[in-house]
Amino acid sequence: MNSKRTLFLLLGVIFLLNGLIINGASMYAGKFPEALMAFAMAIMSFCLAYLSPHFAAKDERAQAIRERAVYISYFWGVGFAILLMLLFNPMSPLQATAFHALSLFMAFYISVVFLSMVYYAKKY
Repeated sequence: MNSKRTLFLLLGVIFLLNGLIINGASMYAGKFPEALMAFAMAIMSFCLAYLSPHFAAKDERAQAIRERAVYISYFWGVGFAILLMLLFNPMSPLQATAFHALSLFMAFYISVVFLSMVYYAKKY
């Protein structure tokens, strides 16, 4: 079990450094950050490192944590999708490609799912 935590922590550090280097270079060049998914994967890895002892036993508590986290993340996702539609509508001065909007949405959604699992693991 400890080896899983170590593996997830190592992956989290790799994804975080990768995201910092790639996004830092693109932001320094004045472009939209292209590797937002690297940050989402880093958050996911760090959360899984914390959650691995909680999910090791396949009991009702682990199932309830997963169910509640995915359920509440749906509403966060709908709210964020509405926000993106309001921000990047055709009349808005903000211009973004579909790739940028989808990468923002997916990075946010992955982060919210795993952060809410951490929240419910601490709560229950």
